Amino acid sequence: MTEEFSPADWQTRSLAFLIDLILYITLFYGLGATYHFWGIFLSMIYIVFRDGLFSGQSVGKKVMGIRVIHTDGRPISFVDSSFRNVLFLVPYLLPLGLVIETAAMFRTPERQRLGDRIASTRVVRKEPVPALA
Repeated sequence: MTEEFSPADWQTRSLAFLIDLILYITLFYGLGATYHFWGIFLSMIYIVFRDGLFSGQSVGKKVMGIRVIHTDGRPISFVDSSFRNVLFLVPYLLPLGLVIETAAMFRTPERQRLGDRIASTRVVRKEPVPALA
């Protein structure tokens, strides 16, 4: 018997991203008000490496019950997370990055955004569905 992972739906992914964005903004502006360098530095580190924190789960993904895995089912690393999220590194490109990534996600059956295709990853529901092989 093998395990198959079902892709996470766009609503769940969007809510997970919103939670991560709130954390990012809190780091950026909260710490940035007092410790400008550290606020910017920590928010950038979080946005790039967030999916490598808890076995493919950022804080938002953990709350929403989804995770990032390689296309072959392996867990991802911090390097994979950086490839997935490098487009979000520049805050000024964030709105454009969101549009590009959302459009790319709807164009594939596995719901992979551009960063997922670059890193050979996909976002799935946390619990695998048992399948007969």
